[in-house]
Amino acid sequence: MTRILVASPYPLVRAGIRTLLEERSPREILVSGEADSVESSLEWLRTVRPQALLYDLAFELDDELAGLWRLRREAPEVPVLALADPNHNSRIVAALQAGARGCLPKTVTGTDLAEALQDVAAGEVVVPPTATVALLDQLRGESAPVVLSPREADVLRGVAAGQTNKAIAIKLGISEHTVKFHLGGAMTKLGAASRAEAVASAIRRGLISV
Repeated sequence: MTRILVASPYPLVRAGIRTLLEERSPREILVSGEADSVESSLEWLRTVRPQALLYDLAFELDDELAGLWRLRREAPEVPVLALADPNHNSRIVAALQAGARGCLPKTVTGTDLAEALQDVAAGEVVVPPTATVALLDQLRGESAPVVLSPREADVLRGVAAGQTNKAIAIKLGISEHTVKFHLGGAMTKLGAASRAEAVASAIRRGLISV
């Protein structure tokens, strides 16, 4: 039996997912707990240690996915299956870039959701067919070589560590304006639309490590 944690800011969503999984897969999936914030998710992950985390991207305000990045940084041993709004392929790709093992639209059936949770817990990657084209386009865009300056790489490492521009500036002994300048340069070279996308691209290219 696969033990999971359900994380969503909405009580009705959490209750609905629990009921759906208990009705469809009572012998395969056990909901070990529910979390209503990123912070409570981390507390559950540290104490209950589920085999997978079902994470509602409704926690995230934008495609930076700061909450998901934090979860993957502080609890990397627990695989994440994210849930996104339908037709938001860019957010699905962003979730995979942030370290989720899979991401499905909220239109998924209970049976498919249970199977995906088991797959993610077993180390598989789950990607909906509708997001495959967007993911391939993203990867094709990374075929050209990119060279970051040492300072651009330093700034991206700070971003990957979850630091603010101000914190990065203090650590590197430069101004916050200079941090933004180097971050913008790195994003342009990497063809990234956000800080999170720039970090993910740099890691995949082997330009930085975390």
